[in-house]
Amino acid sequence: MKRKRVLVIGHRSPDSDSVCSAIGYAYLKNILDDSQVYVPCVAGPLNQETAYILERFGLEPPVRVDTVAATVADMDLHRPISVSPRDSILDATQLIKDKHIRSLPVVDDDGRLSGIVDTLNLAGFFAERQDIEGLSMSPVQLNLLISALQGKVLANTGRVTTLGGDVFVAASQKVTTLNRVKKGHVAILGDRTDIQKDLIRAGFSALIVTGDHEVGEEVLELARKHRVLVISSPHRTFATAQLVNLCRPVSHIMSRNVPVAELRTTVREIKEWIVESECRCAMVVDEDGRLIGIITRSDLLDPVQKQVVLVDHNEISQAVADIEQADILEIIDHHRLGDISTIKPITVYNEPVGSTCTIVSFQLCLHQVEVPPEIATALLSGILSDTLLLTLSTTTDKDRVMAHRLSDMAGLNLVDYGKELLTVSVTAKEVPAQEIVTLDFKEYHLAGKKIGVNQIMVLDDSGIEAREMEIKQEMAKLHHAGGYDLLVLLITNPLSGKGEEIWVEGEHTIVEKAFGVKVQDGKCFVPRVLSRKKDFIPRIATALRES
Repeated sequence: MKRKRVLVIGHRSPDSDSVCSAIGYAYLKNILDDSQVYVPCVAGPLNQETAYILERFGLEPPVRVDTVAATVADMDLHRPISVSPRDSILDATQLIKDKHIRSLPVVDDDGRLSGIVDTLNLAGFFAERQDIEGLSMSPVQLNLLISALQGKVLANTGRVTTLGGDVFVAASQKVTTLNRVKKGHVAILGDRTDIQKDLIRAGFSALIVTGDHEVGEEVLELARKHRVLVISSPHRTFATAQLVNLCRPVSHIMSRNVPVAELRTTVREIKEWIVESECRCAMVVDEDGRLIGIITRSDLLDPVQKQVVLVDHNEISQAVADIEQADILEIIDHHRLGDISTIKPITVYNEPVGSTCTIVSFQLCLHQVEVPPEIATALLSGILSDTLLLTLSTTTDKDRVMAHRLSDMAGLNLVDYGKELLTVSVTAKEVPAQEIVTLDFKEYHLAGKKIGVNQIMVLDDSGIEAREMEIKQEMAKLHHAGGYDLLVLLITNPLSGKGEEIWVEGEHTIVEKAFGVKVQDGKCFVPRVLSRKKDFIPRIATALRES
């Protein structure tokens, strides 16, 4: 049985904690749960620090996922029953009847979709054909005809493989029949030897003798001499005529007007297509147009969802697009409780520690799972990054214990590696102003206000000050485009430890009330290092509630 994929994914503005915790938790779950495949994912571009961590320790980058809307790839596709364009209409009809299906894909020799035959096509075929149809426009393969008739070839000196021309039943008086004779026609008739001979001499290409009647040797000799095909059918004349019609190739009646989807097509699109389609189904092909599945209305009765585990966030505004359509299995986080809800109980690990990687590391230890050095380094990096080298107010004893334990597993000196990571983490140098404003951006909805917050680290305050004008221009653009009531950039210098500079766009009085400061020229200073989740957002929320 195919194991389902579960996407382990962080927030839309990936930082090292969200990416590394996704890698670590996917590793843990794949050891504990062999019924599903857990895939570490990322909901946006990697920042400079995270990219460095992955390259430094040879970790494969997570899969980029921009939406968790259900796609055809999330469905249980079964290998479809199909026919070739050369197969007979009778074969298609029998398959539809025997397999209790409504639609039958038609594929070529390379497996590429050519069209579809369904009950609607067949109903139209039977309703519209009240007479025997000529074979000029759609010649019939001899082997298909013999198979359908369950008949026998009695003479074929001309080595005929395909029958063409008009077909008529020679059931009238001899004179009337011979007046209708045209060279190259096919006649269906009984055991009248005189008519059989006359039709052969008149240049008919084939005779189909019905009722399993014996054909005289004299007739057969004449047929061999004139290179006329003679077939014996065990059926009566009417049934034989019907079967000749059904021997035509499927391509004669197949429809090409069928919705065609690929694995990346969304289920929402498929539903719309099938509702509007006469054939009430959709064909699924690969990138080369080869058929890999068929989706019918009944396949859409049960909900189709991507399964996800959310790490380092639990708010819709921060989650990957279309999270409302996904089946959330677990949430692993260290932030305030947000607005994501589920329709069934799930596992939630939410703990007030400095990093989601701390929670994942603890789970690995709890389950006594062996941690490879590269996983240990990833988790250590997430902890050091999210706690600013264990200096932020959010840092707990558990963060410190797990950081030291992971550094031992990874064979790294905690202090030295922390300094190395800090150097890479500085985001103000040679980074476009737009990225400085949005790289670790998070959105919050508090007391009816829409608030956007980004936090960056700098080692040299003069570098960020020199770019103040262009960065504030980008903040103004984002403030207007996103409809934010308040937009904030927190600028942290972990080496100085003096405090936090705050750049503000929008309702600056919210910041003034929250921290007892005065915003001048769009910026202010708070004399301590702030954690966005523990210090800044709670103070802003309190100020808004008290307004």
